[in-house]
Amino acid sequence: MTLFDQLGGEAAVTAVTTKFYANIQADPTVANFFKGINMADQTNKTASFLCAALGGPKAWGGRNLKDVHAHMGVTNAQFTTVIGHLRSALTSAGVAAALVDQTVAVAETVRKDVVTA
Repeated sequence: MTLFDQLGGEAAVTAVTTKFYANIQADPTVANFFKGINMADQTNKTASFLCAALGGPKAWGGRNLKDVHAHMGVTNAQFTTVIGHLRSALTSAGVAAALVDQTVAVAETVRKDVVTA
């Protein structure tokens, strides 16, 4: 069983992604990255990416993360903050600690593509 399946599939990943972005938008240290962004679109893109990365049935067809983030100037500290918001969203959704850790580990694999400062 994939991590995607263990988390509850697309609906569960989308719900966590929605909470994740609510957490980010409430945090002034990282909210500025999403100023002027259509958050419904952003949530859908991120949920699709996560579904694919967690072993879901659909391959990621979106843009390369390194290209998307190249101009943003994201620091390691900011990425760590964002990872914390993901951890919090998963935990608040009632995801078991071991699955939270596994999901965060998957998200950590893109740090080198997102951090540019």
